Amino acid sequence: MKKIAMMLSCLFCGCMSLLAQGFPTISDDETTKWYLIQFMNGGNAFTAASSGAEITTSAPVANDAQQWKITGNDTDGYQFTNKKGYTLYVGSASLNQKVHAATSTAGKVSKFTITETPYSAYSGAFEIHPKGNSGVSFNLWGGPAENRGVGLWNSSNDQNNPVKFVEVKAFEELGKISIIPYPASLTITNEEARFDVNALTAIAYTGEQMKEHAEAFAAQLKKASGIELAVKQAGETAGQGEIWFGTDATQPKEGYTLNITDAGVEIKASEFSGWFYGLQTLKQLMPREFFLSEVKSGADWTLPYVAITDKPHLGHRGYMLDIARHFFNKEEVMKVLDIMALYKMNRFHWHLTDDQGWRIEIPEYPKLTEVGAIRSGSFSNPGDGQQFFDDTEYGRGMWYSKEDLKEVVAYALARNIEIMPEVDLPGHMVAAVSAYPEFSCDPTKKYEVRIPGGISHDVLNIGDDRVIDFLKCIMDNLAEVFPHQYIHFGGDECPTEQWAVNELCLKRVEELGLDGVHQLQSWLVEELGTYVKEKYNRDIVVWDELLKHWNDNNKIKPVIMAWNGIGFSGQAADRGMKSIIVPYQVLYLDFLQAYVKDRFVDELYNGGWGDGDNFVNPIDEIYTFDPLSNLSGREDFALGVQGNMWTETTNDIDEVEYQLLPRMFALAEIGWLPTAKKDWVGFYRRMQTHDEILDALDYKYGKHFIEPTEYSAEEQLVREAADVLKNSVRGAVGYPAADLFDALQDAYNTATSDALDAAPEKLEALQAALDAYKTAPVVMPQEGKTYQVVSASTYYKRQYIGSTMYEKDGKVRFHYTPQTEPEELWQFTATEGGYTMTNLYSGNKLTMGNYNTAITVAEGEGTAVRIDKATIATQDFKYIPGVVTISSVDGYNAAMTGKVKRLSAECSGEVYAKDEAALCYNGTWTIVEVVDFTAQLEGLVKKCEILTIKAKPGEMNQYTEEALDFLQSQLITPAKTTLEAGAVSEAQYLAYLAIYQQFQAMERTSIAQSLKEDTYYYLRNVWFGKYAAANVSSKLVVPADKSEADRFLWRIEKKNNGKIVIYNKATETAAYPTAHSGETAVKLGQEYLWTLEERSLDGKTGICIINDSGTSSWYTNPNSWQYILLKDFWGACTWEFQESGVEVPTAIIGANLDEKGATTYDLSGRRTDNATQPGIYIVNGTKVVVK
Repeated sequence: MKKIAMMLSCLFCGCMSLLAQGFPTISDDETTKWYLIQFMNGGNAFTAASSGAEITTSAPVANDAQQWKITGNDTDGYQFTNKKGYTLYVGSASLNQKVHAATSTAGKVSKFTITETPYSAYSGAFEIHPKGNSGVSFNLWGGPAENRGVGLWNSSNDQNNPVKFVEVKAFEELGKISIIPYPASLTITNEEARFDVNALTAIAYTGEQMKEHAEAFAAQLKKASGIELAVKQAGETAGQGEIWFGTDATQPKEGYTLNITDAGVEIKASEFSGWFYGLQTLKQLMPREFFLSEVKSGADWTLPYVAITDKPHLGHRGYMLDIARHFFNKEEVMKVLDIMALYKMNRFHWHLTDDQGWRIEIPEYPKLTEVGAIRSGSFSNPGDGQQFFDDTEYGRGMWYSKEDLKEVVAYALARNIEIMPEVDLPGHMVAAVSAYPEFSCDPTKKYEVRIPGGISHDVLNIGDDRVIDFLKCIMDNLAEVFPHQYIHFGGDECPTEQWAVNELCLKRVEELGLDGVHQLQSWLVEELGTYVKEKYNRDIVVWDELLKHWNDNNKIKPVIMAWNGIGFSGQAADRGMKSIIVPYQVLYLDFLQAYVKDRFVDELYNGGWGDGDNFVNPIDEIYTFDPLSNLSGREDFALGVQGNMWTETTNDIDEVEYQLLPRMFALAEIGWLPTAKKDWVGFYRRMQTHDEILDALDYKYGKHFIEPTEYSAEEQLVREAADVLKNSVRGAVGYPAADLFDALQDAYNTATSDALDAAPEKLEALQAALDAYKTAPVVMPQEGKTYQVVSASTYYKRQYIGSTMYEKDGKVRFHYTPQTEPEELWQFTATEGGYTMTNLYSGNKLTMGNYNTAITVAEGEGTAVRIDKATIATQDFKYIPGVVTISSVDGYNAAMTGKVKRLSAECSGEVYAKDEAALCYNGTWTIVEVVDFTAQLEGLVKKCEILTIKAKPGEMNQYTEEALDFLQSQLITPAKTTLEAGAVSEAQYLAYLAIYQQFQAMERTSIAQSLKEDTYYYLRNVWFGKYAAANVSSKLVVPADKSEADRFLWRIEKKNNGKIVIYNKATETAAYPTAHSGETAVKLGQEYLWTLEERSLDGKTGICIINDSGTSSWYTNPNSWQYILLKDFWGACTWEFQESGVEVPTAIIGANLDEKGATTYDLSGRRTDNATQPGIYIVNGTKVVVK
């Protein structure tokens, strides 16, 4: 935690005063006024700490070195002297002179003039010139970023010249009225007294929309304070003791006035949004106890006497939440809307679909949610360039029905929030083409919902009219659900290379007279934009990539979401388009919110897109950002400002809140106040009480800019004991024995029964009990009991806390998504020096190999491990209850030597043998006894039901129909009956687990069994995706760009031994290996038995077509060989059998084609009497293959 002075010293940049200071009062013999002199760009204050030195600029703290009085007059000039007695001077009035301060200024230029600045963005500020030379001004050399001191520079239109004079008394009042965003105008009308909230008797609302909010306010006030208010409809005038909502037709939309007088509270507006925002301001004026759920003694239930006139600077003050990458249910979304509303944010941009998931119901296309919502895993980025992949399915059932969406829309609208839905198109559509591959540019390709982030090259085929109809159907559904002006089409990151080789796209380009496929997206936006405008009178928003290829002759003018940089708002204005300003360099909230030096080891969020100080958007930089700075004189082209939260790396709503807050406070204020009225210092001070609101409302938030509460040693002791008790499990594995827990609990209860300062001996007893608890040995696991091993790693680059360890394919892994699966269950057996760990599902034992290698499970003795309390401190973390390390007995050392083999969770999702034993790090764990076998059986049933839903009998590596029938009849159905009967015993669970193990041992469909003999296939190379196997005149099989020609089509013939023969359609001859140019090439000409096997080679998974000796597979590398050859399982040895849609004719082997009356033709249409050679013939209208 940082102290305020230290924090402020590195945070000031680009701030403006909320207080209209004006020209400073000149001090004389009778009156002295002290001021801070602050540069407008950065907010740092003139500081002179020693005599004769150059002055510096630093965070304003109003110490003697920063307080200045101004004496003199405009004719003779002014002098500036601080409380230390140092007067400002320059060596001469010339350019490039540095500014100093000293007790004596003899022979120096110490008289100055003060004029209003010509720099329009800082209208009302001033510049200081040496007397006699108005052509130069005090200047912050290098701006606040470089801060190279104060010197004289040209009095041109320079943002580093203007200063403001802030009266010290006013500075000390900053933050006293703690409202965010700060009102446009606020006056304290009585500084000597405050209004007693107990004097309020009623809340009188205007308009039905305000009724529910008036009722909610009254209910919350009663719950928090016991004060009861009647809720009634407002009369024409305010009554004594009322919170009265009146009508003032002169107020703009969202504008209001709020006045607190002895009579009560009056809030006036012209319509609902103004009344609603006035009420939010009143909530923030209340003591922070207003937000609690119960009465707290000692609260000061008073209000300041104020007069507020308020309205927003920008109409769009938005927040974007991506629910495609990680899903958040409607209740979680509503909680986000609640905090937005409290801080007067009025636009919610809802990113509903992406490559990683389709999250909204489109009834006409049900597979969008049945298939497109589900991916086979997820990833989280730990922030240092590595990606942690979770191989557990994600997304089933994670989508909104249309009724869900309508409910959220109504909830938002009741809080003055309009929702802007986004369906990203025509790129970022892998989820859609996974559900409907016919909408892709290659329908023969197998698509799966994408797991990693980044840009996919699989895009919609917008040359296909069916795709256009599909997109218009989506627009119809969006327009039905979302009633507001804007629909977001996406349009970012859409590669065009697939369009460049797609027949329908090229045809569309030709028909429309476009210059190339790069113009197709502009055409699509025009087409769909016209559709929604004419049919629904809606306007559209797109990402700024569209500007690159936009056709200025288009009639539609989309709003540009300027995310690649603030300059894109200016580019949009150049083309007559409005924009929403959201540059990723400042306003992307998935970036970390603190630089390395300010981060906590246990940051709640482990995302971001790089290590170190890259991709960081701290709150001070958001606050000092001017969204209109690229639109000088064209500000009307800005709809507003927005913060974006992408969720590739955001696993749950806690992380969403943590990344949003408190940065949303700054985002709200830069949208509400013009730059000239912003003041970082005042904002920072006001923010210091808003953590109490967030705590009361149970929001997670970053605390880098929140000053910690100071506690006495006695208070700190009690807090630590309470925290240890709260986070302990009495007598559980990894914790001290139960009697020590009880002793600590008793000591805590005794110590807190009286005032802390009245019972020093009780505090001493508490300290002793706490020390005994923290230093005691911990409980070990018991044989015969079942446990889960759960990561305790909270280090933000390895934030795996709560992730359970499990076995898969002989390796030990872990996952961050919640699980209840048998593969997670472990048992400990005592052995010499420690324990062996056995996986309950497989019976295999945990085995450590070499240091820094993946841990495995295998039959045999396993590795003896020991369990120790984690004691190596990290930053302020010296003790965490229940946290242990699990180390190999062999080579054990309590210290981290870099050689001790301990269980360590790694970014690959695997558990390694590494030495990461410090608290908070990825070598720390908790061991949790499993006692709820009802939950375990529920998890097993759920797992089995998902297996049956996902199963595709007959496809490669899939369960057979017989196996699935067995699972349903022997496990799922009876287990549900067992669950309905009540609590499940361990024995019952283990019996069902044995059935599950039996099911998993059943034979699955082989690759050869999964292929069809009546269908032709393309053989596409997995590594070189655009190449497929084809024949040429030399009968060699070669890699070539795939087309629909017969030479690319292959059929298979299955043999009883599980092997296949592969025939080419063009020649109806089989592929075989033969010597060619010193290699073993694949050629056509004779039957040969090939074996098919799925393998992962160099990160690519596919089918290997293997020779009879099992030593090599079909391989291609077009850069080195012009033909397909055999290699011993190199990376490009993997292939995909893609169904072509072309059927193989019925094969009649050995048929007598010369029977009486038969009419036979070859495929050229020529009649033939010689149909004995291998090939395809038409016999009496039927296709016949002669082999």
